[in-house]
Amino acid sequence: AERADVILLFFDPDKPGTTGETLSILTNSLSGLDHKLYIVLNKADQFKKIHDFARAYGSLCWNLSKVIPRKDLPRIYTMCLPVPKQAGLPEGADGLSLASGLADLQQSRDDVVAEVRKAPKRRVDNMITRLSDSVHLLHMHAMVLENARKQYSRQLWMGRSLVGLGVLAGVAGVASTVSFGLPLNVAGGMAA
Repeated sequence: AERADVILLFFDPDKPGTTGETLSILTNSLSGLDHKLYIVLNKADQFKKIHDFARAYGSLCWNLSKVIPRKDLPRIYTMCLPVPKQAGLPEGADGLSLASGLADLQQSRDDVVAEVRKAPKRRVDNMITRLSDSVHLLHMHAMVLENARKQYSRQLWMGRSLVGLGVLAGVAGVASTVSFGLPLNVAGGMAA
């Protein structure tokens, strides 16, 4: 999902609820990808009554509100199958409302198709964004490794200097024992 340029999530009118699989996808796989996600209530022209459409749309909104951690729900595109131009639409108020309703559904469909067609342009933006993220991640890893190298080097030299000081103290003890004419076992006791 992260590599996709556009993500379309379709819901059918007969099953507008979200299943466990859909909930899992929305919460795990698609979290943080809201800018690519388009939610579509498909086949909206199949509703016989506006009441059925309202029930399905409301059910979808209710179920999505449980899993989308935002104050406002994203836009839900209501689409239909492409409708050929009909010259014989009934006259009167019903004919106008049917024609305007189909025009709205067609406009939503055109909006989604336009977003899908913009995917190649988005690909370049997404690749640049991913490259930038990778560069920042690489820089962070390089800084962590450089810091670890410096600490290791510091600890290594600190250990070597302590060993050197111990050797130097031992040599100094032996030298002072020899110079004062004391037995060598005294020098061993001083160094320990």
